[in-house]
Amino acid sequence: MIYLLKVNILLAVFYGFYRLLFVRDTFFGWRRATLLLLMAAAILLPAADFSWWVASHEQTANLAEVYREVLLPTVTVMGNGERFPWLRLFTLLYLSGAALLLMRMVWQLIEILRIRMKSERLSEEGSLFRLTDDTCPFSFFNWIFVNPSAQSDEQLSEVLIHESAHVEQRHSLDIIFTELLTIVCWPNPFMWLLRREVRLNLEYLADARVMAAGSERKAYQYHLLGLAYGKNVATVCNNFNVLPLKLRIRMMNKQRTNKWLRAKYLLVAPIVLLSLVACNLGSGPKDAVEAEAQESPDTMSVVVGKGLPGVDSAQVSNDPEGTFDVVEKMPEFPGGMSELMNYLMKNVKYPKEAIDKGIEGRVIIQFVVAKDGSVINPRVVKSVSPELDAEALRVVKSMPNWKPGMQNDKPVNVKYTIPVSFRLQ
Repeated sequence: MIYLLKVNILLAVFYGFYRLLFVRDTFFGWRRATLLLLMAAAILLPAADFSWWVASHEQTANLAEVYREVLLPTVTVMGNGERFPWLRLFTLLYLSGAALLLMRMVWQLIEILRIRMKSERLSEEGSLFRLTDDTCPFSFFNWIFVNPSAQSDEQLSEVLIHESAHVEQRHSLDIIFTELLTIVCWPNPFMWLLRREVRLNLEYLADARVMAAGSERKAYQYHLLGLAYGKNVATVCNNFNVLPLKLRIRMMNKQRTNKWLRAKYLLVAPIVLLSLVACNLGSGPKDAVEAEAQESPDTMSVVVGKGLPGVDSAQVSNDPEGTFDVVEKMPEFPGGMSELMNYLMKNVKYPKEAIDKGIEGRVIIQFVVAKDGSVINPRVVKSVSPELDAEALRVVKSMPNWKPGMQNDKPVNVKYTIPVSFRLQ
């Protein structure tokens, strides 16, 4: 669930990035590569683990923290204590929608195969295509389907050039990939918008091929308008008259973009890198980790996590005892991060006074894991209320000894921060 949420958030961010910088230029090949790269990045980045690298670079970590707060807000996963099983209902609706879309895609593929089986292979002016009757021209991988009797010789030539561009540039791979990603992320409106951008840009590429072949622009545009209301066999193929035609015609009439503006595509690298860093701020054994605990069905849920310090790998504070902020090997709770989660889940109690007053929020506790592993000097660095502050302090003070942090193979004092977020149901 968390992985899918990250994927969908990245898709939304990448769509906004694409619309802001690239949607108005005429570098259709670059736009195609950018769209595929951004969608692939949205799939891969949440699964990549570079948290060790992020934690060792102060400036990168701080920049990524700001980026995550602004563009990639932390997603809270609700506990199981709600009266109504919202999570189960959402999961059921999500799977049902994905199944329906998958069945639609399979049906469309079967329909294309059916047309392929009953169509006749023809050749004209060196081009191979298959004869159809009542459908508009379309292509799917190496198959081109047209109806020569419904086209003039000039129009047929334009259709074959257009669809041959789809075939030669393997546009069907883009469409299949985008359709599958849309099925997985169907509740996300930004995925549908990205899907539309992919399809539209492929048509721009094919239209550009027709224009480059010497076709008369206005005649070609009227040809497109004449097919605007024809029957399309499926959304998984390249339809000659795919809408919106207004945007295609406008792009054909647009002045070509200055070639030096291609340099803006270099901005894709930093946005992908920042997204990678932001995703890794929420994963890994030593990075920010979030979970939820349920004290009772009617009272509270607790979110716990560890904040990323965002400092050099061996930075000493001004503490006279030589307390480190970050060391080569950070302190570890007995049993690891998962056991720290379990400990907090079992021990944090939502104060009744805070429940009665409707108080909720995030308390941040800072403490020191001493050389002997004991927890010392706990203090509140971000307060919510006396009741919640006291409860968070109580739980931290009662922690068992940790495995101490190590610097140059020696145990040292290390600062540690834990946010405890109290949420009323």
